[in-house]
Amino acid sequence: MKLATVRHRDGTALVSLSEQGVVDLTAALGGDPPLTDLDALCGALTRDSTSRLRIAEATASGSPRWAPDEITILAPLRRPSKIVCVGLNYLDHCRETGVPAPTSPVIFSKFPSSIIGPGEPIVLHHLTKELDWEVELVAVIGESVGPQHRARLDSLLGYTIGNDVSARDIQRQDGQWVRAKSLDSWCPLGPVVASPDELGDPQTLPIGLRVNGETRQESNTAEMVFSVSELLEWLTATVTFLPGDLLFTGTPHGTGGFQQPPHYLRNGDVVEAWIVGIGSLTNVVRAEPVANH
Repeated sequence: MKLATVRHRDGTALVSLSEQGVVDLTAALGGDPPLTDLDALCGALTRDSTSRLRIAEATASGSPRWAPDEITILAPLRRPSKIVCVGLNYLDHCRETGVPAPTSPVIFSKFPSSIIGPGEPIVLHHLTKELDWEVELVAVIGESVGPQHRARLDSLLGYTIGNDVSARDIQRQDGQWVRAKSLDSWCPLGPVVASPDELGDPQTLPIGLRVNGETRQESNTAEMVFSVSELLEWLTATVTFLPGDLLFTGTPHGTGGFQQPPHYLRNGDVVEAWIVGIGSLTNVVRAEPVANH
């Protein structure tokens, strides 16, 4: 199944998407208030481990309520407790940066306040002249896992697409990565969360990104240094993940800062990140409005 948070004429809803249409899942688990987004579903997962199965059953038995042109797809999640990211996790990206593949995962984070959805603008803040793109496969945690209960692939709610937008000049200034990757709007996410059975093997997925229709990144998740399963096992040995938490699993070669010459995002650029089996995530870059004093 492919789960999404959408806006329709009367508000927002948790839905599943298929070729047949849009199935409304807001009442699938009962309760008050009903589920109106994936954040609410993840809250339900913390209380009832059967919620995921019941959502799958409702998806299979439900009738489409809306046509695709009657909804707007939003960011699937807005309120994860944490966004954990992995750097230098593609062999082809290591080669282009000229550094050896790491012997253990390189971990950093992004702030949840940076999340935006499909179609929302990536803001070109005045603080940077070197705004870069990074398409990533994002694992969405589906149950509480940690040192007492280590994560496996079947611990996941599913997978989505992320764009780890990064300011290379701020990275150099700070000497670490968090602020350079966490300004508002620098975490495009979506359009759907594809369940593990829908997506299949996460290590065989074609992945890429286009800027203004021109291919900038094109690779396969087989290039990962550490697989999704290995990352989950390593991280949950020491860190507790909650339902709805996000794991960005790294980006392949083709980022702008390592092209010759470097190529950075500019006002008006259209950025499309894609992963086969999930879909595509498109955002337009907009320059930060100039403040009037």
